[in-house]
Amino acid sequence: MSKKNKIINQWAQKLFNNGIIYFMASKIYALTQFFSHKLKLKNRHLLTRSNTLRLRYVAGFTTFLLAALLSFSLNSFNLGAFQAYQFANIMPAAGHPDISKNVINGGLHGDFAVASIVSNAIPEPLPLDREITIQSGDALGLVMEKQGIGNEEASNIIKIIQPHFDPRHIKAGQKIDLHFEEARDDSQRFREMKMKLDPIKTLIVARAGDNFTAKIDEKEVKKVIKAKQAEVKVSLYGSAAQAGIPKSVVADAIKIFSWNVDFQRDIRPNNVLEVMYESYETEDGHVSKTGNILYTKLKLNNREIPLYRFKMSDGRVDYFQPDGRSIKRTLMKTPINGARMSSGFGKRRHPVLGYTKMHKGVDFAASTGTPIFAAGDGVVEKAGWFSSYGKYIRIRHNSKLKTAYAHMSKINSKVKSGQRVRQGQVIGYVGTTGRSTGPHLHYEVISNGRQVNPRSVNLPIGEELTGKQMASFKAVVNKLRRQYAGLLDGTKVAETRKEKKSFF
Repeated sequence: MSKKNKIINQWAQKLFNNGIIYFMASKIYALTQFFSHKLKLKNRHLLTRSNTLRLRYVAGFTTFLLAALLSFSLNSFNLGAFQAYQFANIMPAAGHPDISKNVINGGLHGDFAVASIVSNAIPEPLPLDREITIQSGDALGLVMEKQGIGNEEASNIIKIIQPHFDPRHIKAGQKIDLHFEEARDDSQRFREMKMKLDPIKTLIVARAGDNFTAKIDEKEVKKVIKAKQAEVKVSLYGSAAQAGIPKSVVADAIKIFSWNVDFQRDIRPNNVLEVMYESYETEDGHVSKTGNILYTKLKLNNREIPLYRFKMSDGRVDYFQPDGRSIKRTLMKTPINGARMSSGFGKRRHPVLGYTKMHKGVDFAASTGTPIFAAGDGVVEKAGWFSSYGKYIRIRHNSKLKTAYAHMSKINSKVKSGQRVRQGQVIGYVGTTGRSTGPHLHYEVISNGRQVNPRSVNLPIGEELTGKQMASFKAVVNKLRRQYAGLLDGTKVAETRKEKKSFF
């Protein structure tokens, strides 16, 4: 056996297992020898010591030639004239006894053999209904074209969905349901596309003759009243999450209680939070959003604070204690949620100046961007940069009482000097501007022109219900008590005796 045939035989045994590919192997060898001669390459550049192809140098080139020859061969073969003996005349000379034996013994039979090879290369038709997952870098139009939707139709679909959804916002992992129908020429024609935008909304595109329609199918959302309670283990948020209370409800409860509860100092393990709130859900249980807290109760170590939502005759809504007194005071104790008091009122060693200095406020450490609330109703006296305070707001609540907020990263664009603000309104965001070592809120209470300790100032309580409003409020309280007890123990309405024994 010549060296050429020996090398071809080794290639075929290691890389190929098909008669047609074996034939092309000899052609590839000849072409590589031709180009290696023209490029003045040595044999060691192409072959290893065992005369196998050195792939790290010519793998790309060989792949290109193989694809080109395969394409040329399939297009140029005459299926009627192609006979098995043509293989038989080649393969024995190449020294491949296994393939030669198969051909001679009838392993391949002329037209039928080639037809089988070609038919195996024809892909199966795609199913009429299929689900596509968007990959990173995919564009919706190109994805539709790959699935057999024509360029013009894909463009029309993109245009018609733009009022409902921006195709540029499609994300990797997004699933799309495509539905086709068989056309008269046995081809597949696009019929419908469904794309879930969120757990509530689904975009539907459907064929309407030669045009398309697009609409948003939105699941029905119903208001459900839920009752939960959580015992504090480590943190209020963590314990509430374990009890199934959404973060938004916990944040609202903290804001309601913040008028007279310091959540940094007053909350301890074994304290209990009870809430009854509105939840807007679909039939399959997905929560679209949470609504108002109807009732909440905070059980602290030495006191309990039950609060009930009540709409007054003038349309205002507030939370009242069972005796009809509003939870609101003139000022909130903590005008920020989820913050840690990092420095109290009094003398301290200044972290920047390095000497002992009176600290005329309270610092709340929080991440940059945490919302800051107006501690009470009032008029903005100053909003802007103020010396070492950085970005600063001062609010006048009455003739004697003011509050100040410093080191903010940003002041709410709607808050300006001379403007009236309401208690609990977001006026700015935590930052570290001015003379500051880290993001925090510096909060001051100014009484009669002098900074005082916010924790020790005696603040008057809010309004108190009387007369007909008090009678209406008591009816609401009784209703909410029964409703909470019933939801908590799984009954629709609690019995009167059970109500008397309840913990309210």
